[in-house]
Amino acid sequence: MKPNADKTKVITFSRKTNYLIYEYKLLHFTITRTYSVKDLGVYLDSKLHFHDHVNFTFSQCIKMLGIIRSITFNYSTLGCMFILYFTLVRSKVEYVSVVWNSITSTDANKSEHIQQKFTALCFKRSFPQVDHCYNFALEQLKLHTLHKRRYHLNAFFLIQVYRGSVLCPSALEIVGLRVPLLYIRDFHMFNVCSVSKNCPSARCASAANVVCRDVGLLWTKNSVETYLILN
Repeated sequence: MKPNADKTKVITFSRKTNYLIYEYKLLHFTITRTYSVKDLGVYLDSKLHFHDHVNFTFSQCIKMLGIIRSITFNYSTLGCMFILYFTLVRSKVEYVSVVWNSITSTDANKSEHIQQKFTALCFKRSFPQVDHCYNFALEQLKLHTLHKRRYHLNAFFLIQVYRGSVLCPSALEIVGLRVPLLYIRDFHMFNVCSVSKNCPSARCASAANVVCRDVGLLWTKNSVETYLILN
C-alpha cells in the first residue's frame, strides 16, 4: 500500500510568532502545510486555541436546534424536548471537552449561546407568559451552564482514570496523589502538575480536587456520579 500524498498534511503546533517551518516531502511531492486539522472529530489549530472547533460545533448545533424547533412545532412536551436536546445537541457540544476546554471566554460564551437558545425555545413553548431570562430558565428547567458541566466532566474524567474505568496511562504519569506531611483538614487529593489552564491534566486535577473535597469519598462511584448530576 502506497501512502497518498494528497491526503497527507503537515501542521506545526506552536504559539510562537516565529517558529521553524520545514518543507516535508513524500514520494517526491511537497506535503501541503495546513493550520487546522480534524482528528477524531476535534479541529486542532496550530495555536491550540480551538476556535475552529467551537465555530464548527456552534454551526452544527444551531442547525440542529432549528430542526428540533421545526419537528416539535405541534407539541411542546418538555420531556421530549430535553431528550432531543441532550441527544442531538448537547452531546456534540460536550464531545471530548476535556481536550478543548482551554477555550477563550469569547468562545465559551458562544458555546453557551447554544443552550440559551434552547432554553428560550422551551420557555416560548411552555411558559409564553414569562419573559425569558437565562439564569431563571436554568433554575426552572433544572439545567446547568455548559461551562459548569465541562468543569465537572474534567473532574469525572480524572476520577474515572484513577478508578480504572478509563485507560489513560499518560494522565497517571503526570497527575499524582498528594500525600501531605502534616495533618491538614482541607488538602487537595491530586497534585496539579501545571499552573497553565491550557494543560488538560492540570485542569482535570484542579476540578477533581474540588469535586473530591465536596463529595468526601473518591472511590464511591455512586456518590461522585450523583454529585456531578446534581451540580
